Amino acid sequence: MDQTSAVLFFDIDGTLIYHSPGANVGDTVIWARPTDRTFDAFRRLRERGHKTFICTGRPRTLVNEGLMALNPTGLVTLAGACLIIDGKKVYERTIDENLLEDTVSWLVEHNIPVMFEGSENCAALVPEGPNPFTMFGAPVVRSMADLRAKTDLRFSKFSYHGDAIRRVGQMDGELRASYGLYNLGVGAGEAAPVGIDKGEGVRHTLEVLGHSIQGTFAFGDSENDLPMLRAVETPVAMGNALDSVKSEAAYITDPVEHDGVATALEHFHLI
Repeated sequence: MDQTSAVLFFDIDGTLIYHSPGANVGDTVIWARPTDRTFDAFRRLRERGHKTFICTGRPRTLVNEGLMALNPTGLVTLAGACLIIDGKKVYERTIDENLLEDTVSWLVEHNIPVMFEGSENCAALVPEGPNPFTMFGAPVVRSMADLRAKTDLRFSKFSYHGDAIRRVGQMDGELRASYGLYNLGVGAGEAAPVGIDKGEGVRHTLEVLGHSIQGTFAFGDSENDLPMLRAVETPVAMGNALDSVKSEAAYITDPVEHDGVATALEHFHLI
């Protein structure tokens, strides 16, 4: 690959897409669209021969058409667990089945609803009560037996929101040591097995492309973006990023609602 071209990785929520205060997170995930300035920036990146990757905690099914209209080179989905280039899945990691069983058992015991996410399917684990994930259209399961009956068990992570952020954070012992827990900064959190993160997704992408770390950029705002930012030459934090993200950035750009991605691309003369 031409090493003079840059390879860029972009988080979605809080980076490419703005979540207005008080907005329904589910609606934003499904319907939000990047701004015209962001679309123009991606067009100019393509014209200059740069490679663009959306690097997100979302599964492919939740990367909506508004985002795909950016026409990225590829997708790093499920917080680094899956790499898709030119529409083809070239890499995937999933939660070990024994770990999955232990995780579901603990979540059911503590009555914590979460969304299990995989490259082919998702499932809402809701031990009791109403389903808080109705907007995603995933099957509802109440137990491991239910999960086994309704899915292929090929999940890479799970996400949650509201009070579940605090409650999942109380996981301890060997189970807690098996996961990285991340605050997404938009009233949601996610958990992925240790070794599955956006940084690993970036490294696999560069290996497939045959590209070194030189000329690589990443844009993010929340905790799950930190491994991605550490895996590139130039980490960029959004102006709305968590302080822990800003502290590791080479450059802090404008907030997402002020088109910080385009501002940073202009700053580095990439467009």
